Amino acid sequence: MAAYIVRRMILEALHFTAALAVSSRRKPREIAGSVGLWSRARRCAKAWAPHEENCQAFVEEKVGQLIERRHVAVLGSGLLRDVPLEFLAKSFQTVTLYDLVHLPSARMKVRGGRRANVRLVERDLSGGLEFLKTDDAPDLVISACLLSQMALHARNPASTVRRHLADLLGGPWVPCLITDTGYEVRNVKGEVIGTGDLLGGEPPPPAFRAWDWTVAPFGEAARETETVHRVIAV
Repeated sequence: MAAYIVRRMILEALHFTAALAVSSRRKPREIAGSVGLWSRARRCAKAWAPHEENCQAFVEEKVGQLIERRHVAVLGSGLLRDVPLEFLAKSFQTVTLYDLVHLPSARMKVRGGRRANVRLVERDLSGGLEFLKTDDAPDLVISACLLSQMALHARNPASTVRRHLADLLGGPWVPCLITDTGYEVRNVKGEVIGTGDLLGGEPPPPAFRAWDWTVAPFGEAARETETVHRVIAV
């Protein structure tokens, strides 16, 4: 166990150093948060797989409803685990991936596929989406498990959630929202021993799809509890 922890720490340190070197924002706290997510995703790959499959399937369903497929913008592209990158690259002329930090693993995934039509942009999206509302606005804008993270780090979570929803759902594009809205902590008997809201108290819009995401399976955050998020897709 000790050797595993040491290897994990070394991998995280290497990933952090590489990300800091190539990041345009070069903010250690942001990079550390992304590296922590990357490490957890590796540890919890089996538990996260159904959630990631649901996310990708919903995105593909949204794309199937489009008439124009010139440009898609993915907000909170993150680790590129919950968006079908290859499908989007084949479906659109241009794919733009927005996030605070693009880790080396994500950059390698884009470049390794030689996807010349995919762009990586590091940007703080908490300031709103006015920058997308141009004459050449995207045909589809995907908010990919971003909203709860914005709320978590905002001074005024409710205001941040309202603004993002208004911008996303009211823009000159087809919106696709995937977000976790709340969570339950469950013990080994399946009993709910804790709950929480993830959107600053703001009610989410009506969902077309919904599912549970086991973010922290037993043994991840605590030996005898698991944390399960409720996810909606709009």
